[in-house]
Amino acid sequence: MKRLSPQLHMVLLSPLLVTGLLACNAMPVNNGPGEFAPNESAPDKYEEVIRGDDIAAGSLGGDLLFNLLAGEFAGVRGEMSESIAFYSAAAELSNDPQVISRAAYIALYAGENNKAIELSDRWLALKLPASQSINRIRVLAFLHLQQLEPSVDALEKLLMVEGKVQGHSINTMTHILSKETEPKFAVQVIKRLDKKYPGDAFLLLLLAKFEANQGQLEPALQHINQLIEIDDDLADAYLVKAQIHAGQGHQLQAVEAIAIAVEKRPDDTRLKLQYGRMLVQLKRFEKALAHFKELNKIMPNNENVLLSLGLLSIETENNDQAKEYLQELLKIGYHNQQAHYYLGRIQQQQGEDMAAIANYERVLNGDYWLDARIRVAGLLAQSGDTEAALSQLELLSNSDQTENSRIRVYLAKGEVLRAASRNKEAYSLYNTALRQSPENTDLLYARALTAEKLNLLDVAESDLKMVIMHEPENANALNALGYTLADRTERLNEAREYILKAAQLLPDDPAILDSLGWVYYRLGKYEDSIKWLTKAFDKLQDAEIAAHLGEVLWMDGQTKKAWSIWKKGEKLDGNQALLRDTIERLSSR
Repeated sequence: MKRLSPQLHMVLLSPLLVTGLLACNAMPVNNGPGEFAPNESAPDKYEEVIRGDDIAAGSLGGDLLFNLLAGEFAGVRGEMSESIAFYSAAAELSNDPQVISRAAYIALYAGENNKAIELSDRWLALKLPASQSINRIRVLAFLHLQQLEPSVDALEKLLMVEGKVQGHSINTMTHILSKETEPKFAVQVIKRLDKKYPGDAFLLLLLAKFEANQGQLEPALQHINQLIEIDDDLADAYLVKAQIHAGQGHQLQAVEAIAIAVEKRPDDTRLKLQYGRMLVQLKRFEKALAHFKELNKIMPNNENVLLSLGLLSIETENNDQAKEYLQELLKIGYHNQQAHYYLGRIQQQQGEDMAAIANYERVLNGDYWLDARIRVAGLLAQSGDTEAALSQLELLSNSDQTENSRIRVYLAKGEVLRAASRNKEAYSLYNTALRQSPENTDLLYARALTAEKLNLLDVAESDLKMVIMHEPENANALNALGYTLADRTERLNEAREYILKAAQLLPDDPAILDSLGWVYYRLGKYEDSIKWLTKAFDKLQDAEIAAHLGEVLWMDGQTKKAWSIWKKGEKLDGNQALLRDTIERLSSR
């Protein structure tokens, strides 16, 4: 296709279309790092950028107007090299600062940094009035090209007044240097400025901040300490110091630095929230709780504060207080799903099952959704409604899931079936799940326990050994294998070795102590057996442990003590069926 002559362009374009094209800024180019769209509003970055509609149509000659229009047409088509050529030609034809600035802007926008600098040089050569827009274009172009001295010079003109960085400019400089060039080059630029203007507080702050972000923690700490010697009232210095200490793993010093920053800016609630969160990260829950209580006085009915108070009360084992905070949060209208979830957990623990279900069902998405739904199913199963529990879990099976989520649902279904003594169905379910995830240790462990109930001892042993092969320090698997061998086979010495390994890992676990007592009973060592079973029963009042301890006491001739333990056991949670069978078997002799 032939290119139209300038005269033909002028014939075809109506005055309205000319005005519209001059105002057109919509170039179909994706904004990348360091680029800005013509319509972008970012006063801390690019205010005063010249737009096409700033150019007065009445003052344009034919060739100049042609180049401007052709530049806009090319830009709309995405032909940026042509657009820049036309705009550059327009800038050569005109001394108008708006035309030159627009051309430089288009070049920068298209990534032609050298051309942008060339056009801005024309502005300077013509001694046009100082312009923040041109200064910004030069800063960005030199930063993109990583030209150190020109970048420093341009930044000085843009952000410094009488050789000092102004406080209100620090965020602008931080943003430009973090977004428009490589981090290492940004540090070089700041170091060069710091060398030219030693002792400038804001430059030291900026240097320490960028060094810390680059992992240069020692020089960052040196510069921040130098800054604090110059101006110890600058709260931001202590925030950067906290960041440095946290990066070095010195959490206590990090908290101390944040505390000083809070003292310097006592009205900064955002900073106080950050301080509270750091206390939580350090697991200083009591101090964090006291801090958030003070914040609650300053910021009543604040969602973050009330939620933090609720969660910290849980951590400090005050569920009643946690319940009050979480209920207050929900009462004032914040339907925070995390609050619903943890309130449900407390209510479930306190036996308020229906209230717990209601809160779990208000968790509609996010990290807590799956666990909340599984807990609803568990509560339904616990109430005896196995089918409703399975239906709830079936709905989860039909939702989009990660592998981990799918496995959790299988495990929950299996638990519901096992609790209902539907072990064959549970075993079949685990087989299905393991065909999809054959080495998942949680599924193997669950199938092993079910297989033992079905007298499939070879499967149980094989699965538990597979778990131990993958996780040699899995105390539960070691204990389960040892107890199964002790209870169901004559391989007692082998059983004892597995249980002793488990006891080394979890020396105070009552289930493991029970297994240890049981294997010594099967070995005929009643004194050792009674010692370990008594310790287990002291740690956990449970019907199964009562059955075992009573049996060993009975066989040792201590029948009165055996009856006493069994009577206690009849009032406890746990395997009541085993306790009844034990009493009937021994008392009928």
